[in-house]
Amino acid sequence: MKTPIVKTLAAVAFTLYSHVVTAAPNVTTVPIGTSCTAYPGFDGRDAGPFIAIADSTGRAVDGIGLNAAYYIDGARNYGYVIAPASVPTKNITMRCSNNTLQAHLTMVAGGEATWQDLVISGDPTLEGALGFGFPEDRYANIPVQPYWHFIDDQQVPGVFLGAAGSSTFGFVDNWAGVAGEYYLLKLLGTKKFTEWELGKRDTVGFLKFTYAD
Repeated sequence: MKTPIVKTLAAVAFTLYSHVVTAAPNVTTVPIGTSCTAYPGFDGRDAGPFIAIADSTGRAVDGIGLNAAYYIDGARNYGYVIAPASVPTKNITMRCSNNTLQAHLTMVAGGEATWQDLVISGDPTLEGALGFGFPEDRYANIPVQPYWHFIDDQQVPGVFLGAAGSSTFGFVDNWAGVAGEYYLLKLLGTKKFTEWELGKRDTVGFLKFTYAD
């Protein structure tokens, strides 16, 4: 059976929103599958611990690990995976368990960290946001999975995070008090999530897995 390949829309995003300073290279993405075998630290069943870093944005955020922004809506705790504009004091740790990408997150202030599934929100108002704990009463969340990248038939080193045939993310500049400046991460390259416009402080890039320090 042939493995499907998809050209991401990173270059298209750059063409449509030309005021963006830079954009990720136009790559061919190859989904690796939902098993844990491609993630760092695979032990024959699960994989990890590892982290993910910003890649190919053309901004200072490249090479910086990811963090989380937490929110409470009534009795529901949820949040977003974010890319801090400066090096965070601690990167969120990830693993693959039972063929699912998870992050070790403290969902309740003062509580113990627990493993939370990472997903792309299916709610169109969240515009393809990468996060955790999103409700599914109206819109099903989209599972994430690992991808390889190729440029001119040459494989790019590393494994990248993606979903629904795309591994290209919009890095949307944001600022929130003590959290400082950071980027929200929103999936691009699918018909469902291409209608929002990148601002002048936003950019486009990838999320690359690497071993935790």
